[in-house]
Amino acid sequence: MSSVIVDEVPAAITVTYEPDAGWPERLRAILNIFPRCIVVDNSVTPEARTFVRATVAGFATAELIANADNLGLGRALNQGCRALHEGGYRWVVTFDQDSMPHPGIAAALLDTAAICAQPVAVVGANWQDTSRPGHPSRHLRAGTPFGCGFRRVVATHDLTDVLCVITSGSLFSLKAWHELGGFDEALFLDLVDTDFCLRARQAGWTVNVSTKARLDHQRGNKHAVPFLGRTYFPAFMPPSRLRGLSRNRLLLFRRHGTSEPAWVTYELVYAAKLLGDILFLEKQKMAKLAACFRGTGAGIFQDSPSADRLKK
Repeated sequence: MSSVIVDEVPAAITVTYEPDAGWPERLRAILNIFPRCIVVDNSVTPEARTFVRATVAGFATAELIANADNLGLGRALNQGCRALHEGGYRWVVTFDQDSMPHPGIAAALLDTAAICAQPVAVVGANWQDTSRPGHPSRHLRAGTPFGCGFRRVVATHDLTDVLCVITSGSLFSLKAWHELGGFDEALFLDLVDTDFCLRARQAGWTVNVSTKARLDHQRGNKHAVPFLGRTYFPAFMPPSRLRGLSRNRLLLFRRHGTSEPAWVTYELVYAAKLLGDILFLEKQKMAKLAACFRGTGAGIFQDSPSADRLKK
């Protein structure tokens, strides 16, 4: 049985980049739940930096780490985790700037961690995509045949054997973070959370989902597009994001391909979906397709550090 202390309230980290006017309300909701929140700001414009600084100054239990440039999600998460680890915290819950936690999320995440028999690295939230009301989140599990298939399941109960979870609303063990060498800062943004979860699984930790930990979360720039009598929700990623995602996907195929074949299959299917969305549902087709191919090439030929190297 896990040694989680159920009434031990974790701290929070939220990473910002040019946040919108509604962000202070979401920060207030986080601070109503967590006794301490570190805001790591990657904003680049003077206006956004001033906005973040003034917002954080208005909350006694919030503190700011202001970066001089956008250093990426991995670096920002490591900065916050390092400060909390040095401060003696055992657990942290991380949030994107566009996420709104429901009351009780901290207790629900810890309750799920407490029932796990194996060491817990991460417990993800049962999030709801605000761009698709009534469409519950689905969580990735390995399936058949031969361990290469995958399933995406709704968390009607706690899940204790998922492959990966999203960063926002997730409870991270700072012991696991320390032992695994933190988040891979070279990935910058996309798949930072996935890589951490896969490395944790390979090191004997578990990745889980709490059905009662609720979170409203905006997944990118999705919105409804009618096509051939049906409604679709393409990702609408800009070319720069598609290039980074395509690069990181190939880097992680090289790192985790043999140990996590179910995740590889899922990512191949998801990559095909992204390409289909670009071809049939989105604008800037040539620029986006070119970005995907450039990113894929970079992922094939770029050096990919091993998990052992991340710890050094």
